Amino acid sequence: MYSAGDVIAIFFGVLVSFFAITGVMPFWQAIIQGRIAGKLMFDLIDSSDSIDQDDPKAEKIDLKGEIKFESVEFAYPSKNDHKILQKFTCTFEIGKTTALVGPSGAGKSSIIQLIMRFYDPLGGVILIDDKNLKTLNLRHLRSQIGYVSQEPVLFNTTIRKNILMGKPNATEDEIISALKQTNAWEFVN
Repeated sequence: MYSAGDVIAIFFGVLVSFFAITGVMPFWQAIIQGRIAGKLMFDLIDSSDSIDQDDPKAEKIDLKGEIKFESVEFAYPSKNDHKILQKFTCTFEIGKTTALVGPSGAGKSSIIQLIMRFYDPLGGVILIDDKNLKTLNLRHLRSQIGYVSQEPVLFNTTIRKNILMGKPNATEDEIISALKQTNAWEFVN
């Protein structure tokens, strides 16, 4: 049998617990979202990458620059039911400027991401200087490619230091050459 003091203590204990729980309720959705985001992040960290940047068997070539897409099919892993590229065939010739034009979601950025090998195509083949992209050493390949996205990220520092972010050991001549190749030398100078 409970005494009157026990009943009052239980009542106030339940009352204080109720107020504590209702105080947390506005943040409950954020807590759940944080747990989900944390799980997704740790799953990504624990996943293995199917593309080996430093494959010792991969070939290192000095790029001339011809890029061919032959019947390439691609869909992002999270959207396998929606193909961005279907039987895409195109040749980007050495020394020629090529513009990729189309509405948002047409695959322009996806083509660049495939060339940089952030993803592999679901079908077809990508050739660089008549070599299958999958057989090339990825770190060596990326060191020879310059890419400015449609939404470039510039760090809050000098132009020189921004360029050095891409190639920390670049010489002054290489920096000037990069600026000239991107038609930025006159503006910067």
